Amino acid sequence: MIGRYRLAEMLGEGGMGAVWRAHDERMRRDVALKRLKPPPDLEPGLREQMVARMEREARSVGMLKHPGIITVHDQFHDEDGLPWIVMELVRGRSLDAAIREDGPLDEAEAARIGARIAEALAAAHEAGVVHRDIKPANILLEGDRVVVSDFGLAAVAGETALTATGALLGTPAYLAPEQVDDREATAASDVWALGVTLYTAVEGRPAFTGGTMAALLLAISRGEPAPMQRARLLAPVLRDLLRRDPRRRPSARAAATTLNALAGTPPAETPPMQAPAADTVPPLPFAEPSRRAFLLSGSAAAVALAVPIGYALTHDGGSGRPHASNTPTASGPPSLGKVLSGHTGPVTAVAFSPDGKTLASTSEDRTVRLWDPATRAPIGQPLTGHKDAVLAVAFDPHGKTLVTGSKDKTARVWDAATRLPVGKPLTGQYDAVWAVAFSPDGKILATSGGGDVLLRHADTRKAFGDPAVHLNTVSAMAFSPDGKTLVTAAGDNVYVWDLADPARARWRNLKERASGIAGVAFSPDGKILATGSAADGEMRLWKAATRKPIGKPFGGGGRGVGGVAFSPDGKILATGGDDTMVRLWDVAARKLLRAPLTGHTDSVVSVAFSPDGRTLASASTDHTLRLWDMAALGVRAPA
Repeated sequence: MIGRYRLAEMLGEGGMGAVWRAHDERMRRDVALKRLKPPPDLEPGLREQMVARMEREARSVGMLKHPGIITVHDQFHDEDGLPWIVMELVRGRSLDAAIREDGPLDEAEAARIGARIAEALAAAHEAGVVHRDIKPANILLEGDRVVVSDFGLAAVAGETALTATGALLGTPAYLAPEQVDDREATAASDVWALGVTLYTAVEGRPAFTGGTMAALLLAISRGEPAPMQRARLLAPVLRDLLRRDPRRRPSARAAATTLNALAGTPPAETPPMQAPAADTVPPLPFAEPSRRAFLLSGSAAAVALAVPIGYALTHDGGSGRPHASNTPTASGPPSLGKVLSGHTGPVTAVAFSPDGKTLASTSEDRTVRLWDPATRAPIGQPLTGHKDAVLAVAFDPHGKTLVTGSKDKTARVWDAATRLPVGKPLTGQYDAVWAVAFSPDGKILATSGGGDVLLRHADTRKAFGDPAVHLNTVSAMAFSPDGKTLVTAAGDNVYVWDLADPARARWRNLKERASGIAGVAFSPDGKILATGSAADGEMRLWKAATRKPIGKPFGGGGRGVGGVAFSPDGKILATGGDDTMVRLWDVAARKLLRAPLTGHTDSVVSVAFSPDGRTLASASTDHTLRLWDMAALGVRAPA
């Protein structure tokens, strides 16, 4: 019992909260209870900030009386001072579950659902509330009723923001270009997210994709969704909703009118709205529950949890053009990279085995390929089994196994010799697995899924300790060479985790704020940490012991860095860029060793040196890998 509420079953649980089906003993009705559960060891003041956000969510949403917006009945605190929100229990499944289980919607049904979402958004906007996280998982279907849920990231007009400057909240694939370009979310941003949601419903696939977080955000920033294949009547509406310029998008009210006309349905009755009180505040970002504990279908109740993900992708003056310092001259060198082709989708990651005799690559085509670097020939058939894009790969230090992470929310372990899967897929993470890493002794396997990092015993593959919970998606991570530290990159933050006791890891931030980190790497001696920015293309070097920056950032150019790697001697740093180029840097001087390497025709998202340092591999969204002979390039490690 929690006060007058008797808990019946947990509907979903994330890193920072949970939703329960409960029975209100006084009112004799079933309700949904949303509880805040802050992770341990938060920075000072962050716990209070999270509590304030959830209290603000309850009050602001409680003012929105509309049939298409989930009803908040009450809010209270438990004996630990943590807030609970009492909501109506919506008995149905999410739009996300409907698409996954039944496939794409027909256009009439999509238009009907879209009209109801637009009407709910119009009511919220007219009351001064911007949702900021519209997506299929936050749309609940109860018979013919369509309910917008999870205002955990909402912003209220006239309120003091509780989100740090530059930390943009929302689910990456549904962010509007202005949010990706580090501008404030507005009602027009909700309209964009509505467009992406309806696109997904009709096409059965996302409007924007990318093999890496940097590539995804760049695609959104450009405002060019993948061509539509199923949409016919809805195509003009979707194009209007997905206009890159927010000023050219229709209002939610206008979108509702158009969608109702296409669906042939009358508008829902909309009661007059009352603006929230002046003391309401934007709500708390929750971590999304794991797929196992996500929305239940059929007769089970479903309540979504919001996902806290923040990324900033900026351009030079909004033009997206690289700075002159990073732009190759017309006399730049020809491509010397030897091409490895075979993937049918963007290549997302690349890694050498410890003996250098095998190169592994992953791709959005859902496969993992193994290559012989000496002959550049494929080794056997591609590894298959993942149900969505494969995003990350790592060999264990002994070269016996490799692990891959996928957008299907699983990681898989493979026998490097037989190329067969080892055990069942690793589950338990609530979002795409963007990064994987083995500790140097091979005893710990780390996998990131959304905002949580799980530590597993590499031999048994069982998770131990509490997840390392972040407020943003973890896009990259690396163990220090001594295995005492794990570094994770999440949005604009880089976390340094002390693994002296892995079951109770403690973390510290770098001394200065970075920006949109997409790549991290330790020097072989463990003294230097390198970070690459997906936002501005800048590289930073840090003293690993003190977490202080070494000199000023270098690189820049307004085009994102998608991968970083040290040479085995630690004297050269390789980076891949969204401008299609590979760069080699003198670590000591933080200057280019030579002109950028050209040949790729799209973003370079991952780079890796062979163990002997003679070869550099690069992976690109142009569907290819390239092998660069360091001697042929005339590159020698600085003396």
